[in-house]
Amino acid sequence: MKAAIQVVLCKCCVDLPQVLDLQKLEKLASESGNVVSVITVNSACDGDELAAVVKDAREKEADRAIILACYKKEISPSLLKAYKRAKINEFLVDIVNIRDEAVLPNADSREDAQSKAEGMLSAAIVRSRMLVPLSKSTEEMRTKNVVIIGAGIAGQAAVHAAAKTGAHTIVIEKSGKSLKVPGVLLSRSQVIGAKGYSGNYQLKIKVSEKIEDLDCAAIVIASGGGWTALRGPLAKASKEAMPLYELYLKVRSGQLPKGPVVVVDSPDPAGKTMKAQDYAWGATLETVLDLKKRSPETEIYVVFQEMRAFGMSEMAYKQAAEMGVKFVRYDLAGAPKIDPKEPTRLAVKDFSQGELLNIQFGTLAFAAVPMNESNKVIADALRIPMSADGGVRRGSIQRGPVSTPRPGIFVCGSAMFPKPKDIAMAEGEAAGSMAGEYVRAGVIEYGGSVAQITQEKCSACLTCVRTCPYEAPFIGVASKAEIRTQLCQGCGMCVGICPSKAIDLLHYTDDQISEQTRVLLGGGA
Repeated sequence: MKAAIQVVLCKCCVDLPQVLDLQKLEKLASESGNVVSVITVNSACDGDELAAVVKDAREKEADRAIILACYKKEISPSLLKAYKRAKINEFLVDIVNIRDEAVLPNADSREDAQSKAEGMLSAAIVRSRMLVPLSKSTEEMRTKNVVIIGAGIAGQAAVHAAAKTGAHTIVIEKSGKSLKVPGVLLSRSQVIGAKGYSGNYQLKIKVSEKIEDLDCAAIVIASGGGWTALRGPLAKASKEAMPLYELYLKVRSGQLPKGPVVVVDSPDPAGKTMKAQDYAWGATLETVLDLKKRSPETEIYVVFQEMRAFGMSEMAYKQAAEMGVKFVRYDLAGAPKIDPKEPTRLAVKDFSQGELLNIQFGTLAFAAVPMNESNKVIADALRIPMSADGGVRRGSIQRGPVSTPRPGIFVCGSAMFPKPKDIAMAEGEAAGSMAGEYVRAGVIEYGGSVAQITQEKCSACLTCVRTCPYEAPFIGVASKAEIRTQLCQGCGMCVGICPSKAIDLLHYTDDQISEQTRVLLGGGA
């Protein structure tokens, strides 16, 4: 098939024209082989201009397109939808991010920016000539179940949001607490295994002492923080200490704690096992303000190494000080200590005053929150990588802010890292809505840019099977590797590691990459 390429130059508002000579780029594109149309627009984000681009593609009978623009176009589905109306295959539309890769890094050198942009354009044209149309397949979901793991703040927000979309919700809660939530609540239960793929997952659930199977189309991980797992010398010395979250719940329910009340940033001031997260101070200020309003006579101390009160929390800090809350700053040399023989006395050196304080307390709480130990069990069961801090790792921004590397599985709240309750609630609502909308579609779309194995070259060494994080490759009946297309995410790991060079990644084949690289390095187009 002979390529007929449309090249679109987007001015990205004002950035590109200030640095690049767009007329030179237009001339380069128009003189390149297989280019049938060159059009410049102020903003490809604008609906009217996008409609004009699509109309031009139809009139010039273009069968593929190159858009020189910015990252926003790369993650925007509107471009692909528009070209679909012009009957151009989505895998023949290439977005070249010249704003971030050519203009911004070379803003002080127009010559370098121009040279880089021209090289990227030439390489994109060479690549576009070699692209072939790809298709995606669909499969019906077997169930409308959305499983929410965890019934904390984020989990409850997720289950209500998912239920609003019409999905059938099932909440898996490790504790035995009883909650009124839409759908089904499985208390004293935990996910211990999973198989399947996006839209058709099969979970293995431990409910009390029984092992049960559960089919679902989407999963929301809302396991929360490890609110009760306090570690560090202060927590060890004072057995009655509690996490800040527990103190917050007591205050909100009207159970006023015994005074004086001391809130310390971390049970491990040295930061070896636990550090106070940035969010902790907003939650601390909210809690002590609420307590002071309910019980003005209660003496309250907030002991911290650094107080990071962001945004409007700074006003809360001022209000708390005016209401009589005592803020004590310390450094590591004068870090708070508790003698196990006197578990209700905290000794700390006030860094500002240089004075050693001995505070007799009735209630001790810690602002730092450790990661939930269940995160590893959940991540291992669902085969999702974890962050270095022990949270569930979220996916790339293209998948969405509450996505994970596995499609159909979402994560929210403190399952990623400890967060304040308003952010946890917002993320839970977002994750529940995305899971519900995903399930409401009723079909799974897969294929396109996926791995493809040339079986004649395959030596059945199992390298791809062991390497793939999504478990897409397997050894088939012919004793050769095959790809489960529904599981393949097009990451390319198996392509790079195959010793027999038997695997290609469609849309990013070795020939396509080699030609594009050759041109970028100065070879002719």
